[in-house]
Amino acid sequence: MTPITLLVGFIIALLAAPLATAQSKEEQLREYVRENSIRLVDQLNEIRELYNSDREAFYEAMDDALGEFVAFRRVAARIMGKYARQASPEERDEFVRAFRRSLYDAYGGAAVSIDSSDFELEVDSVKINPRHEDRATVNLSIITNSGERYGVAYSMYEPDDGNWQVENVIVEGINMGLAFRDRFEQEMRAAEGNVSRVIDEWSADVGDIEGLEDAVDQQKGNG
Repeated sequence: MTPITLLVGFIIALLAAPLATAQSKEEQLREYVRENSIRLVDQLNEIRELYNSDREAFYEAMDDALGEFVAFRRVAARIMGKYARQASPEERDEFVRAFRRSLYDAYGGAAVSIDSSDFELEVDSVKINPRHEDRATVNLSIITNSGERYGVAYSMYEPDDGNWQVENVIVEGINMGLAFRDRFEQEMRAAEGNVSRVIDEWSADVGDIEGLEDAVDQQKGNG
């Protein structure tokens, strides 16, 4: 599986991440994903057309699709890891913005060559953490027209406002949060510890960058 395939699985999983209320939390999470997966895949087809024609509109569309459902600040903080303490509040804010846009750009570049009608999404299981009911794991499968099946799992948490948000995604056993964190670590070493430089130079080509490929390979080796 290539980094681009991993990335598309990552984004598809994020776009299927709902908010849940009432009923059984597990039932609500499962039902929402099942009912809305087709609609969201159709939405991806519409969004990707904007990538080349109107990049700012593309960013806005991605924000509309993902902004309320993904804990970007939490994800970015975990990617920065120990280096977050070295960054100023302004630099941390800038990395949140840079990470969001790099993810959007990488998805847009990959989606140009991928037709979302070539796959479907199935919800396999939903589990609320019995010790922490504000945490949940959702397992899905992405099935291609050729019959290939890729496992996806995402971790969600429910903040005080009641809206479920994604905080990590695992595609085929590859922990994307850790892969991005490994990449940040690599770039910090290359920049000799200059966190401001790493933030400024964070690449938009997440799906193709050699550093992410190395990080994915390292995750496989550790699995």
